[in-house]
Amino acid sequence: MSAFWSKFKASFLLNFHSGNPWLHTGIFVFVLSILCLITNTSFHVMGVDISEFVSLFYGLAPLLLRDLGGVLLSSYAFFLGALVLFLGPEFLDWKKGERLQPIRIYSILIAVLFLLFCHSVAKYPQVYGEFFYYRHTWALGFLYFITDHFPPWVFTSLLGIFLGLQVGRSFFSLWQTKQYRSLIEYLVFIILFYLFHLSGLFLGILALCFLYSKDFLLVTSAIVSKDPSAIGETGSWKITGVFRSKKDLIVVSVLLFAFGISIFVHHDFQKGPSSPQFSIAKKSKEFNVLILAADSIREDKLGFVKGEKDLTPNIDSLAKDSVVFLDHHTTIPRTFPAWADLLTGTYSFEHGIQDMFPDKEDRSKLGISIPTLPSFLSETHRTAVVSSFAGDIFPRANWGFEEVYAPNFSAETLTQQRTIESQVFFLPVLTGSFFGGGEYLSSVRSLPTLGDDSRILSDLDPIFQKKEKPFFAVYFSSVTHFPYSPPYPFYKEGTDPKYYGPSKYFRFVDPSNSEKPDTREREQIRAVYQASLKSFDHAVGEIISRLKEKGLYDKTLILLTSDHGESLFEEDHSHGHGEHLRGEGVTKVPLIIKFPKDFAGPRIGSFKGITSSLDIFPTILSILETDEKPHLAGKDLSSRPGTEYWPENRAVYSETGIWFSDRGNHFFQKDRIRYPNILELHTIDPLDGNSVTVSDPYAKETVLFSKHRMLQDRNRKLIYVPGPEGVKYFCYDREKDPWNTRPLLNGACADLRSRLEDLLLRSGKWKKAGEYFLHGKA
Repeated sequence: MSAFWSKFKASFLLNFHSGNPWLHTGIFVFVLSILCLITNTSFHVMGVDISEFVSLFYGLAPLLLRDLGGVLLSSYAFFLGALVLFLGPEFLDWKKGERLQPIRIYSILIAVLFLLFCHSVAKYPQVYGEFFYYRHTWALGFLYFITDHFPPWVFTSLLGIFLGLQVGRSFFSLWQTKQYRSLIEYLVFIILFYLFHLSGLFLGILALCFLYSKDFLLVTSAIVSKDPSAIGETGSWKITGVFRSKKDLIVVSVLLFAFGISIFVHHDFQKGPSSPQFSIAKKSKEFNVLILAADSIREDKLGFVKGEKDLTPNIDSLAKDSVVFLDHHTTIPRTFPAWADLLTGTYSFEHGIQDMFPDKEDRSKLGISIPTLPSFLSETHRTAVVSSFAGDIFPRANWGFEEVYAPNFSAETLTQQRTIESQVFFLPVLTGSFFGGGEYLSSVRSLPTLGDDSRILSDLDPIFQKKEKPFFAVYFSSVTHFPYSPPYPFYKEGTDPKYYGPSKYFRFVDPSNSEKPDTREREQIRAVYQASLKSFDHAVGEIISRLKEKGLYDKTLILLTSDHGESLFEEDHSHGHGEHLRGEGVTKVPLIIKFPKDFAGPRIGSFKGITSSLDIFPTILSILETDEKPHLAGKDLSSRPGTEYWPENRAVYSETGIWFSDRGNHFFQKDRIRYPNILELHTIDPLDGNSVTVSDPYAKETVLFSKHRMLQDRNRKLIYVPGPEGVKYFCYDREKDPWNTRPLLNGACADLRSRLEDLLLRSGKWKKAGEYFLHGKA
């Protein structure tokens, strides 16, 4: 054992004093990782203090350790590769046996990290919200200094100049000394390193660095083991070259193959059901279908609705080519069940997904016995969905999409997110500050503070390729979901530059906090939300431009909508979505339908009649003229009447989601039937991919029993509120009281109450117990 330690000590000291980049990069990464772990570990998740529930996460310790190991390996690989590039000629000299000054290595690594950090902070300040606002408030001045005075390109330019000088020095040195083979090897290293970086393949970077520096490593090993065969007669290193043997060529070929594989598996592909229990459309019009959506869009925040030209110019332009539905509502203001309703054309109590955390049983009908739009069109269209963190619902259920470009959500995702967020020194790399790329870890796309559409727009490119079948695609942006994540320059547009409070760049939602911010902060929160919407609008413009460039715009049916709206401290409505149905903010969302050029019918105009997200399924089938049409509850909006409103008094249904917290003094907390906090309700199912679900039968039934339910027509709204002391009904005038602060006498909504009862009981999924609705067959 003593001989082993002696040899290890000799090797360590030799490599340390020689300035071995492998060793010093490891020290650099390890020290930073430990410092970040000590100083950035907190019990705040998206701004909510969960310290009292910390015991629930003890079982996740193995996952956290695994994720920390993944971060360490990934960051080590990147900084080692970057160091080789930025060392320039000095690395080539080190390969020949010359000593590198450790201080030079650390100076380069710190300089590169500083420039990357500044760029990332300037572009995505909300990514560092917890770091600056909850952990290191002493550094807020630095955050404001960077974002107030420097655009991100300044730091990218400085980094590029630094890199260019070092690479140029290497090229000049090798060319001047006529080391042409080494020059080619260096060029190959640069190309492969950047390709591996773009694809996030850290193992490829490590293998590449090993190949490129192996001569020195082998000679060092020979010295320690006292093997003179590796040393030339004059005592100089034997430089054998990197790619001069068949073995090396095979290794390089494997690296290139690994790169190709990494590109192929970069996204999560999901196949639809092999044998659905429903008819599938065999024929349809050869129109492309594209659903453009963003989480939490309020219809009244669009530019053409507000009468302000600069808010959403690209959406406004699309609206001019379309039919705009001005009173459109979601069935449930929570993402998972809202999309399930939209893509099945059925209510949540029919398809089974009724909250954000459905278990395997809840998801069992989707795409199997209940058709979804993509599964129904699987014979006539190529189907795909593209999204970031808000779209983590799509890998979790069988929607029938052939290709899913979206992150998953599970306990593993949560632990990796927390690990990534704590390792702040690596965040700039993961956010693409080193000339793009950087998704070394699968959960990067799941970060709720990184909803930048520019990171996912390229996923649409293969979908837009012309092939034998047209496409049916969903593009779902996360940038408008809280905590809101407009990147530079959008977070500066429309916000107060002199505001320096906690909502300057983002706003988390704490469902247990019922305190109302002051007027200035409320205005800032609304401005940040509006900036997020403008960021999404920019993405819409990019998508429309790509369709036009490829000649697809006139052949594509485009629908722009949202899963639900958002409360932004209007009246006593607090902030967020899913908790209540009062006001126009949480259920009223946009619906813009741009018809294909060859559609035989009115293609431009507006309609004021009330519509539901359930109408989208039958509308698309009607426009495509499919040969099969399942029985659906919604209306075909392509054959709407020529008048402004429906001839009948149409009413549409909505319900609340699951309450995440049982605390606070919100109006909806006072009367509701209480159940525990979501952190106490959830379970982690290791047999279902470590999914986070609400699977306890009693808990599931309690959630369903406690929901508020609503039926509204053109000018009235009725809300059913079950409470511990009985059922309450609230009736509101939508036109005179849009934020629902002055209840009418219930008699004014007597017909809506009868229609709500008929809708639920007729479904066969509900029965009455006194005034309460109970889930189950009557």
